[in-house]
Amino acid sequence: MDRKRIEELAKRAERTGTYTYTDFMGQGDLASFLDYAQSINVPYRIYGGYDEAERGMIIFGNEEMCSYTEEPPIKLIKIMPRGAKYAEKLTHRDYLGALINLGITREMLGDILIKENAYVFVLEHMAEFICDNLFKVKHTAVDVQEISEIEDNLVIEKEERQVVISSNRLDAVIARIFNMSRESAAEIINEGRIFINGRTATKKEKSLTEGDRVSVRGHGKFIFVRENGKTKKDRLAITVEIYI
Repeated sequence: MDRKRIEELAKRAERTGTYTYTDFMGQGDLASFLDYAQSINVPYRIYGGYDEAERGMIIFGNEEMCSYTEEPPIKLIKIMPRGAKYAEKLTHRDYLGALINLGITREMLGDILIKENAYVFVLEHMAEFICDNLFKVKHTAVDVQEISEIEDNLVIEKEERQVVISSNRLDAVIARIFNMSRESAAEIINEGRIFINGRTATKKEKSLTEGDRVSVRGHGKFIFVRENGKTKKDRLAITVEIYI
């Protein structure tokens, strides 16, 4: 969604005193928005159906401005392979491809979370259409239903890990956590594939600080928890939580 359209939604919310919403946006587009968000001067938040969502919509307005509250137009659907014991192993790409084949655009879809079943956040007006028209993912027959909330077994799991690095520079941390060279980490940074707290990281020498959430497109994401001090060899020990 381009800047002009986003600014129009912000102005409409301010003018009418009602909430306005973008479609789902990826991390890159959301990071671009954050670069100019302060210039809009309208209250907003970014939400994708759950707190740690990677894809989200921009919601303009708040209770103070609008004098009421409203749930964002997001629904959660559950896609269940039939005969799960014998079904082929389906990936994120398989589920996304099946949805796109229905004529749905990526902007209508939020995160896709996969355990035994798949859970997909979608724009409200698309939920019924998907439930009525999605019968197969790849070669596997599926049942689809709308559910009210994330189920208990769909916990976003993180693994705490202690690692030793040369410094807390972004390229050094990325290289260590994802088992690549510093040169490869720098290349990923230059390609704009790393996001820190939702913003695109552009400098390999940037120092990470406690609480930073780092997402590396194509590799994974982690939280920089804390520095634990220097080792006897004068290297830096840190604690991170890696999403698994």
